[in-house]
Amino acid sequence: MSKRILWKDAWQAISRSLGRFIAIFLLMAVSAFALIGLKITGPDMRQTATSFFAQHHLADTTITSNYGLDSRDRQIIRQQKSVKQVDFGYLQDSTIDQTNRALRIFSQTNGVSSWQTVSGHLPHHDDEIAVSYLLKGKYHIGQWITLKQAGSLKHRQFKIVGFARSSEYLDRSDIGQTTVGTGQLSGVAVVKKSAFKTGTAYAIARVTYNQTAKMNPYSSRYTNYVEKQQQQLKKALNRHGKTKQQKLERQLKTAQQQLTQATQQAAVFQQTNAAGNSALIQQAAALKKQQAKLKQLGTPTYTLSDRTENPGYAIYRSNAERVDILANVFPVLLFAIAALVSLTTMTRFVEEERIQIGTLKALGYSNADVAKKFALFSLLASSAGVALGAWGGFMVLPKIIFKAYAANSTLSGFQLHFSWALLLTTWLIAILCTTGAALWALHRDLKAKPAALLLPKPPKGGSRILLERWHWLWNRLSFNYKVTMRNLFRYKSRALMTIFGVAGCTGLLVMGFGIRNSLSGISNIEYSRIIKYDLIAVQNSNSSAKQRQQLKKELNGKSVKGHTGIYFEQLTKKAGDDDATQSISLIVPNNEKNFKQYFAVKNRQTKKTLKLPQDGVIISEKMARLLNAKKGSSIKLKDASGKWRTMKVAGIMEIYIGHYVLMSPQAYQKIFHQSYQTNAQLITLKKGAKLQRESQRLMATGAVKGINQNVNNQRTIDNIMGSLNRVMIILIGLAALLALVVIYNLSNINIEERMRELSTIKVLGFYDQEVTLYIYRETVILSVIGILLGYLVGIGLHRFIILSLPPANAMFDPTMTLTNFIVSALIPAVITAGVAMAMHRKIRSVDMLDALSSVD
Repeated sequence: MSKRILWKDAWQAISRSLGRFIAIFLLMAVSAFALIGLKITGPDMRQTATSFFAQHHLADTTITSNYGLDSRDRQIIRQQKSVKQVDFGYLQDSTIDQTNRALRIFSQTNGVSSWQTVSGHLPHHDDEIAVSYLLKGKYHIGQWITLKQAGSLKHRQFKIVGFARSSEYLDRSDIGQTTVGTGQLSGVAVVKKSAFKTGTAYAIARVTYNQTAKMNPYSSRYTNYVEKQQQQLKKALNRHGKTKQQKLERQLKTAQQQLTQATQQAAVFQQTNAAGNSALIQQAAALKKQQAKLKQLGTPTYTLSDRTENPGYAIYRSNAERVDILANVFPVLLFAIAALVSLTTMTRFVEEERIQIGTLKALGYSNADVAKKFALFSLLASSAGVALGAWGGFMVLPKIIFKAYAANSTLSGFQLHFSWALLLTTWLIAILCTTGAALWALHRDLKAKPAALLLPKPPKGGSRILLERWHWLWNRLSFNYKVTMRNLFRYKSRALMTIFGVAGCTGLLVMGFGIRNSLSGISNIEYSRIIKYDLIAVQNSNSSAKQRQQLKKELNGKSVKGHTGIYFEQLTKKAGDDDATQSISLIVPNNEKNFKQYFAVKNRQTKKTLKLPQDGVIISEKMARLLNAKKGSSIKLKDASGKWRTMKVAGIMEIYIGHYVLMSPQAYQKIFHQSYQTNAQLITLKKGAKLQRESQRLMATGAVKGINQNVNNQRTIDNIMGSLNRVMIILIGLAALLALVVIYNLSNINIEERMRELSTIKVLGFYDQEVTLYIYRETVILSVIGILLGYLVGIGLHRFIILSLPPANAMFDPTMTLTNFIVSALIPAVITAGVAMAMHRKIRSVDMLDALSSVD
């Protein structure tokens, strides 16, 4: 039997049902675009970073010490069996003359954590410097800059010969803190190693390990391996540190004896000689200076840092993980809606071809021959949709999302990757949703006899509906609404499809707009309603009386509105899904009454102000979630000296960004077993006061060793939230596009399926507008039900996302605004109205006689 006519009819079915073909094509394209795009973006981001780190041989561990790294330290580091390569270098923090900009100047490395040249070149001479490309708009190649603090550098004047990108600094805004200028770094720079004075102890060591080159830097295997190597190295260095401490103690004792002797000799000599002995006086002064320096440095300590402590490293990793979370939620719901609508579409297509199916079976064609048309139709529509969606998913969406996140990162050179597994999985899902749906709808008709199929399918019989039993309501309905209600209950499957389709789209919109609400204004809430101070000034414990007096003068100056003393320390704890080290700010106020003017300690749910207890602590809400702690729980945190401190949770406070622990001086003394004293100041500036200038003045007193400005924290938060916000706009756009396709397709199916019914009522004298309202009342009612159901879906999705999406050190505001629900309802409502206008034109053009002609 010839199959040529069969194939011709199959191809012509596409042109005859072009609207249906395009609808399936768009459904699959949108779903594939979201699924592939979101699923591949996270791996693309991580692979881009991994390639960048490998290209520049980013150090696995960096080592610093308050006394520098002497020859024995360097020998210990080199002798570690796991070490592949080590580079020892210098660094110097300095401000640029006539500006507040502070630079951290590194010596060039030899193969470890190398710099990437953006323009110009790296330094070739001792008086040349390459600065961060982020400062390109403020300086130019060939310009000479003068440093205020030369420190261990040979020169103060340097010629800018290039702009470079550091592989260790991935954050554009939060570069770090310093002890010069305003206390905040403005950028980094690099000079030749020979630009530093010889004989100076190395300031930093960068280490790579043999095994890590083959590991995924974002895997737990890599993290555990590096941590193990660091522990071994720390033990070896600490042993040498004890030896060094004993040597320093002997030096201090000798210096003290020499100082006493020199002072006595100077006193005796001055009694016998009025002119005095300047040499003895200078010797005593030098010994005093040496003694003060040794006391200031204190016990030799070593700090070993992994990559997560590089500025921006952890945030970039967190951003990639946030995309993974969205990829596990958003596309799943998109495909569920697409599958639902595709099932309805293909079922309707099969029902329309019922008589032709009977004809082909009567002519002797096999079931496989009959199914070819529907298989070809659905395969082409879905495959073409997946092809277009996959192109956008692999090539377009990852770039858009990376660009949104790259606004905060210095990483460039985004790498796109292709995944056959992801493409085939998406294509198989699409085939299941379309071809599978078509064959499932077809198998019922293929079981029937040709004689039965050659007759039109009898319409569904009417029956009493539930509303008719409620006489008080039914009797008040007009005739048109009674017909509408009967039709809704008569065509239950179509009604459910419309409700679920609209509900799914509305739910996605509610989720998208809800997350935008949760993101917007967090920094404003954090730094106006909760944290009310402008900066924290951490005091220098070894400052002189004169320096402390100068600090007191600045704190009482015209620019400062108020200040209060606190004890401030950074605690740590490994927590979260990735078991990363969390930095926790410990604040112990000197005066709780004054402290309330700078920090609002309230519970988010009850809105009640929390009082600092005598024997417990108050912790931030996100920290409580990570540690699975609640009121009455005990938690363990590691202090700056490495000791674990156990504390009882007395309350949980509202904080959105960062981890905090607040306690009273009495609780501090019980938990830390030491007397309480302040070491920092919370400072609020007067309106109009310049933050940078005041920070510089505070640092200039010499009594302040570091400043934490809220404006930098706020900028970082805004950048992170802005990136997520841009991603959510993309997802909202996809949800709106899906809503358009779903509502149009379901409305079109509804009209096509009931064309004879509509023609009948037109023949009975109904106007075109009345005919449109006759069928669109059902659509409006179903859409309203779908929107209300979508609210519940959206609220559930929103709650899940805001608990899963934020990074480990942040939480989102869970409240949702009324505007969100209004806009989420307006979008499908406007689409429904627009589709109604298009369908009205279609109804007006219906040929009644042709539609009512006999099909027997």
